[in-house]
Amino acid sequence: MPWKETTTMEQKVEFICEWRTQKYSITELCKAFKISRPTAYKLISRFEKDGIEGLKEHSKAPQMHPNSTKEDVVKNILKLKEKHKHWGAKKIRKLLFNVCIEDDIPSVVTVHNILSKNGLVIPQKRCKRVKPLFPIFDPQH
Repeated sequence: MPWKETTTMEQKVEFICEWRTQKYSITELCKAFKISRPTAYKLISRFEKDGIEGLKEHSKAPQMHPNSTKEDVVKNILKLKEKHKHWGAKKIRKLLFNVCIEDDIPSVVTVHNILSKNGLVIPQKRCKRVKPLFPIFDPQH
């Protein structure tokens, strides 16, 4: 008979079910499930707040970045790119000086990254270097 393997979500649900029966103290539950008390209280508060959905894994990525580009500047960049489809980040950044405040205007690299995130950058084909089949000149002449 194979060993029974459980996922972390199943263990969280089982912990909450045992906690709701109120047969065991939180300390006993923590020892049984091998978790710390702060983790147990965090699971309980998430369950009380959001239900079963609160027990799912949350992203650890930050919700807001302090240095992110403002939404109105991003919209202006996308509008300018719609008007001038063949222009790149350098020219679009120059046009931003007419539309936005100078302190809000991002760098050329940031403008390029915004355009590429929205699928508006077409990568250029690189020219392949052709090797000559014979020497161009004879060094002995």
